[in-house]
Amino acid sequence: MELTSLRPRMLAALLILLTVAVYLPAIGAGFIWDDDTLLTANPQMRSLDGLGQIWLGEHSRDYTPLTLSSFWIEWHLWGDRPAGYHVVNILLHALCAVLLWRILERLRVPGAWLAALLFAIHPVNVASVAWVAERKNTLSAALFLGSVLCYLAGRDERGEKGRGLYAGSIGLFLLAALSKGAVVTMPAVLLLCVAWKDGKVLWRDVWAVMPFGGIAVACSVFTILFQARAPHYGLIPDTVDYRVARAGAAIWFYLGALVWPAGMSPMRAPWAPNLRSVVTYVPAVGAAAVWGLFFWKRKSWGRAPLFGYTYYLIMLAPVLGFVWMTLMQETPSADWWQYIAAPGVFACVAGGFVAAGRKWRLAMPLCVVVVAALVYQTWQRAGIYESMESYCLAVTAEDPHAWTLQNNLGIMLKRHGHYPEAEACFHRALEDNPGYVEAHINLGNALGAAGDLRGAEAEMGRAGLMYEEKGWFARAEACFRDALALVPGDIALRIQLCTVLLEEGKKEEALRGCAEVEVLAQKVGNPEAIAAAAKIRRDCEAAALPH
Repeated sequence: MELTSLRPRMLAALLILLTVAVYLPAIGAGFIWDDDTLLTANPQMRSLDGLGQIWLGEHSRDYTPLTLSSFWIEWHLWGDRPAGYHVVNILLHALCAVLLWRILERLRVPGAWLAALLFAIHPVNVASVAWVAERKNTLSAALFLGSVLCYLAGRDERGEKGRGLYAGSIGLFLLAALSKGAVVTMPAVLLLCVAWKDGKVLWRDVWAVMPFGGIAVACSVFTILFQARAPHYGLIPDTVDYRVARAGAAIWFYLGALVWPAGMSPMRAPWAPNLRSVVTYVPAVGAAAVWGLFFWKRKSWGRAPLFGYTYYLIMLAPVLGFVWMTLMQETPSADWWQYIAAPGVFACVAGGFVAAGRKWRLAMPLCVVVVAALVYQTWQRAGIYESMESYCLAVTAEDPHAWTLQNNLGIMLKRHGHYPEAEACFHRALEDNPGYVEAHINLGNALGAAGDLRGAEAEMGRAGLMYEEKGWFARAEACFRDALALVPGDIALRIQLCTVLLEEGKKEEALRGCAEVEVLAQKVGNPEAIAAAAKIRRDCEAAALPH
C-alpha cells in the first residue's frame, strides 16, 4: 500500500490516540450530577418496557431518546460500572475530532488537522467528555458531523452514490436530533458550507436543505415542549432586553474560555445586569460589530474568520437564552453548551497558526507550547470528575452560586455525618434560589439528623407548601407527613395535610385527619383549628355530593 493512502489513516489514528491519552483520567471517573436521574437510578434502563417509555418521552424533561437508548444498551452490558460509559464517551469524542478534520479537509480549510487536534484536547470540552450524562453532546456531535460530511461528499458525487450520501446525511441528522435538540441549526450550517465552497448559495441549495429544515422544526418543537416541564423559579427576567443582553455577554464568556482557558469553570456565576444601563448591551453590540467587520472584509482577510465566526454563532444560537432552558436560571453559560460550536473558533485559530508559520519561525514552536498547555489542563480537569463529591467541591469553589451543586454537596456532607457543613450548603443554595424545594427538604433532613426537630419540621412544612402551590399534591403530602413524624403535635401541619388529602381526592383520610385535629384542638383550646377542620369536613362532604 502506498504511503499516500496510509497517511490519512495514520493521522486519524494519531488523533484518536492523543484523545484517548489526554482523557485517561476520565476512564476512572465515577457517576456525578444527573447521572443518577438519567442512568443509575432510572428504572427505564432495566426493562424493555423502559425502552418504550424512553421513546415515548415519559418521565423526562428533555427529548433525547437515542442518547437514553445508548445508556439502555450499555446498562445491559456493564450495569452500574462507570468505566464502560466513560470509554464510549471518549471514543465518540475522538470520532468527532476525526470527522471534523475530514470536513475541514473537504472544505480546504488551512490547518484542518490542527483544528481537529485543538478540539480533541481543549479543556473546555472536558465537561462533555468526562461526564456520562453529557453523552448527548458527544453522540449528537458525531452524528451531526457525520451528516455534514455525507452532505458535502454527496454534492461532489453524481448519480446513485451522490443520492445515497444525501439520504445518509438526512438520516444521520435525524439521529443527531434524537440525541440532542441543540443541533437544530444544521440547515444554516449546510448553506454556510455551500457558500464557503461555491462563493454563493443558489435556490437548488436551499431546496436541498428543506428536509433538514423539516426535521429541525419538529425537533425544536419537541425540545421546547419538554423543557417547559422543568421548574421555573422566576430567578431571571423573561424580557427581550434581558435575553439580548445575556446572549451578548454569553458569546464573550464562551470565547474567553476558548482563547484563555485558565481559571475556567464548567458553569459561570449568575449574571444580574442593570438593564437600564447602555453599557449592559455593549457585549451584544460588540459581537454583532465583529461579525460586521468580517463581512466587510470578506473579499480579503475576513473571509476565513467570517466563516468560522458565523458557524460559531449559528451553533451557539440555541443556547444563548432566546429559548428558555431550565439551567439558564442558574448560569448564563456552561462549558458543555458550546461543544459543537467550538470547532468554528478552532478552525480560525489553526488557520492563523498555519498562516503565521509561513512568515514567522516561532509560530510553530508557539503552537507546540499551546498544545502542551492544553493537554496538561485537560488532564488536570478530567480528574475533578472522579466522584460526585470531587466535582461538587471543585465547581462550588469556582462558582459558589451553583445552587444545584451546593445542594448536592450538602447531601454528600450529610451522608458523611458533617451536619453543620451540610446545613451551610443548603442555606447557600436557598440564598440563591429560595424556591428550591429539594434544598428545603434536604435542609430539613439534615436538621432532623442533627437533633433540631423544630427546625426540620419548619423546613419540611415549607417544602410541602411549595409543592402544594405547584399542584404537586402527592409530594406535598409526603413532606407534611415527614414533618409530622418529627413533631406529631403540630396542629397547623395536620390541617395542611388534610387540605392536601382533600385535593388528592382522599376524602376518607382527610375526614379522619380532621377528627384528629378537632381532638387535639379541643385539648389545647384552639378554636381557629377547630373551625379550619370543620371547613375541610364541609368541603369533603360537598365533594362527595353528586353533580
